[in-house]
Amino acid sequence: MIRVRAGRTDGGRLIRLGAGRTDGGRLVRRALVGLIAAVAALLLAAAPATASGASAASPLPGEIVHTETLRMSDQSTITVSFTRWPIRAMQSLDFAFEPAGGIDGRTGLVTTVTPDGDRRGLKGIVLQRRGDGIVLPRHPRARQVWGLDVVSLQQEGTWRFEFAVEGPGGTATGVLPVPVIGQPGPPLPLSWTIALAPWAPVAVLLAVGWRRTRQIRKSARPSWSG
Repeated sequence: MIRVRAGRTDGGRLIRLGAGRTDGGRLVRRALVGLIAAVAALLLAAAPATASGASAASPLPGEIVHTETLRMSDQSTITVSFTRWPIRAMQSLDFAFEPAGGIDGRTGLVTTVTPDGDRRGLKGIVLQRRGDGIVLPRHPRARQVWGLDVVSLQQEGTWRFEFAVEGPGGTATGVLPVPVIGQPGPPLPLSWTIALAPWAPVAVLLAVGWRRTRQIRKSARPSWSG
């Protein structure tokens, strides 16, 4: 507590000593109260945004970079998520498929059609099929949605993902075009040429050594005389 001392001027009026110090303390307190109020307001404003972000969290947090929402034949929707975008030919990525209302009690199928019309576009992966369609499994790292883990689309061009979602109310269908651009890096034949070029001298040395060894063996064969 600051004590205020009074003194008398020549004119007989009383003056306060130390009043300036008191006013400075009040200013500091007001500034602190204003700062605390501002921080509290920011925290309260951020809380609803955090809650809404958590409710709409992506199925693979930190991995999903692009989503497409497809309207199905029954006016429901399915959200298709990608871990790479744009998609490049022969580049591995994950897909996640989340129909509105969740996947419990439903079966999902997707037929992947290549740009040249092959209806079994995704090959080399062990998945249950029904005809040309893949029966969608739960994603191994996001069990609440369907997904394909570490697959690649081999051809450049526009693919077609033909969906069928079977549920208690019937079957809903929809088609999503998926553009695929050229593979990263140089063309595959050029890549192989660049990769094998350092081994060319080794191959030449091996060929020369094999030829010389063969000649030495021929000249060293014993000759038998009767």
